[in-house]
Amino acid sequence: MKAARFYGGKDIRVETVPDPVPGPGQVLVRVKAAGICGSDLHGYRANQPGSQAPRTSGHELAGVVEALGSGVTKLSVGQRVGVEPLIGCGVCDYCQAGQYHLCDKLEHIGGARSGGFAELTVAPEDKAFPLPDHVDMDDASILDVLAVAVHALTVVPVEPGDRVAVVGTGAIGLATAAMAAIAGAGDVAVLGRRPGPLSVADELCGATGINVTEVDPVEAVMEWSGGRGANVVYEAVGGMANTLNSSLLMTAPQGTVGLIGVFREPTPIDTRAVLRREVTLAWVWSYARRHERAEFEIALDLLSSGKLKAAPMITHRLPLDEIAHGFDIADRKSVYNSIKVVIHP
Repeated sequence: MKAARFYGGKDIRVETVPDPVPGPGQVLVRVKAAGICGSDLHGYRANQPGSQAPRTSGHELAGVVEALGSGVTKLSVGQRVGVEPLIGCGVCDYCQAGQYHLCDKLEHIGGARSGGFAELTVAPEDKAFPLPDHVDMDDASILDVLAVAVHALTVVPVEPGDRVAVVGTGAIGLATAAMAAIAGAGDVAVLGRRPGPLSVADELCGATGINVTEVDPVEAVMEWSGGRGANVVYEAVGGMANTLNSSLLMTAPQGTVGLIGVFREPTPIDTRAVLRREVTLAWVWSYARRHERAEFEIALDLLSSGKLKAAPMITHRLPLDEIAHGFDIADRKSVYNSIKVVIHP
């Protein structure tokens, strides 16, 4: 089969490798669509080989079951599936409690395990979720993104009527804004630097777009909220951005900031500015289960029902042979006006 092999930095080669073979309890999936995640870009930008190079990345994926390993009973060959990439050990306290995203031995399809930037990959049976016929394969490939947004609302719930501000217009920020609207937010504002994604925020959930290149973000949110601030703020930028303090400052007294973005360096907080307003800072990491249901499955239900939309966030689609160009498109967003890039193996 063909697979993209990541040798470090921008050295991405499409090579022929042996077909994977599903083991007991696993299925072989012919990948139809795989999204490029912001976390995939970290190694791409680092321009140095990782400890596991070369490897095949891609943890956002959907496809068709090609073959069954022994003991598989809930899926059949030819079935369309979305693949949840998180695989815990299954026996630790966190896994037993359904919080496998906190497992010390957590692995990812597309991380320690070969991923979706290939014609074929292997997944555990319980991580392959059947897709309704009407769910588009490209849309299903970014269920991982939608599941993060579901988890953000699990950790930091939105109450009906809340004013919600989302800082960041990547796919996760946009999906989180849409989830806030589904939860009954009275008003949603999305803050970003590019007009394109801000218009998508309006398309997804009628959110007010605030271009932070034109206005001070804190002052703009205060004006939007009538001087009160947002009840809930989700920070979905991270990286090297200086957005955490501004997120705290635009939050209303006794409001909450949900930190989704992953910062690459320690980020100072001006505690004096938020202490007397009793602002809560909550940490949002990946996703797992909400009560008895996988948040990935909840995201699939919302996508299937039309309450959550993925298509407006997908701006580019490329074949596997052009994956290096796809990463360039995903990396240089301002040049290509990209949000989510999907690869078709």
